[in-house]
This record gives sequence, structure tokens and C-alpha cells, in this order.
Amino acid sequence: MKEVYNQTGKTISRRTLVNVRQQLKRDSYKWYETLRKDNFEYIHEFKERINEILDLQNKHHKIIKDNANNPSIVQTSLAELHRLNITLSNYFDVAPAIVTTRENDNSISESFKGKEDIIV
Repeated sequence: MKEVYNQTGKTISRRTLVNVRQQLKRDSYKWYETLRKDNFEYIHEFKERINEILDLQNKHHKIIKDNANNPSIVQTSLAELHRLNITLSNYFDVAPAIVTTRENDNSISESFKGKEDIIV
């Protein structure tokens, strides 16, 4: 509550804080369940993150091209491009594991269909 006050200058009650935390947990769980149950939704989200990185890379290439006479801007954009390349590389490194994990999750789920009542 102190941190909220320090950052916003507004006070909140303990109950409000508890409600916000519970809502965050519910929303996170709902999002997680949606992605867990729907392979295509999860893969779509993953692809969207990759597309965002590719878009940012294109913007930095344009910044570099348009500011060839400004070394500080070029250097900053090159540094950011390097970070984006690492992030993109990491995404591509984990992509095969995601597909494999998602397939395993589905086969496990299929083997328990109709037996939900025995899962504790």
C-alpha cells in the first residue's frame, strides 16, 4: 500500500489491494488455461511476439539508413538491433521445445478424456 502511495500519491485500502491481487491471479489463470487448452492460440501468441521483434528490427534498419550521418543514432540502433537479434534467436531456440511440449500435453490430455473424476 505504501508503494502504491509512493508511486501515485493515492491511498488504497487493504481490501482493494487483496481484490486487485485476486483479479490478477484470476486473469492470469484464465489466460494460461486458454493457451494451455488451445495449441493454435498459444502458437499464435508466440508468433505475434516474433512478428513484433521483426517489425522492430525493420524500424531500426530504417533508422540506421535514414541517419547515416549521425553516428550516435546509428550506434544506438545497432545496439538495439543486437539485443533484438538475441531475443529472436532465443525464441527460435525454444520454438521446437514448445511444439514438442504442446504435442505431449495433448496426448496426455487425450489419454485422460472421460476420466476427469479420478484425477486428484
